[in-house]
Amino acid sequence: MRVIASISGYLGLIMANAVFASLVLVFGLLESRGRLWWPMGRLWGRTILTGSLSRLQASGFEQLEWNQPAILMANHQSYMDVPSIIAACPVPLRFVARKEVFKAPIMGAAMRATGQICVDRSNRERAIASLRAAASTIAEGRTVLLFPEGTRSFDGELQAFKKGGFMLALQAQVPIIPVGIDGTAAIAPRGDWLFCPGRVRVVMGDPIPTAGLSVEDRDALMERVRSGLLRAQTRAKVI
Repeated sequence: MRVIASISGYLGLIMANAVFASLVLVFGLLESRGRLWWPMGRLWGRTILTGSLSRLQASGFEQLEWNQPAILMANHQSYMDVPSIIAACPVPLRFVARKEVFKAPIMGAAMRATGQICVDRSNRERAIASLRAAASTIAEGRTVLLFPEGTRSFDGELQAFKKGGFMLALQAQVPIIPVGIDGTAAIAPRGDWLFCPGRVRVVMGDPIPTAGLSVEDRDALMERVRSGLLRAQTRAKVI
């Protein structure tokens, strides 16, 4: 079954990037708010999931409003996390991604056209500048997605958080919303190129306000978000 799911999964990836990423690029050049390109982005995510013969269950996303200034922070299990969240989310997202992702044919151009945020992890000054750009994006009424762990987990357990996303939240003074993901690691395990059919569950937790907080509150904020993310993960396992 894994062989069938893998053949179908890679066909889904090819179709998603050749068709829907191209449409995202075209529509992204025409308008920036997402009325046209975001539905194509969601079809991109759904096509990847469907191709891997997997199902998606989502909960809590109805609380998001169009162009809501907020930061979604999700746990990171697999490269299937991004298409799963995009497929589940009814409003446009801008996400923080390493610069290598922007080099992908078609996809990289579509990301640039729609205002996704590039981070150069090899250069501290450029990374800081990217976070400042992200703060400006949020100030314009955008919702931004990032993974506070910085990289995929090897064992599914929540790893230590990087500080950059929390500095961004404090600078922008916008709520952090935990997003728990379960099931993506089983569909596309880290280090494995074969797909395994499964079920992805994505749960949005309760917003954590940052208004009035300063850098001195950063560590306490990180602990609150960790607790909220663990709760969202637990809920994702049982829906």
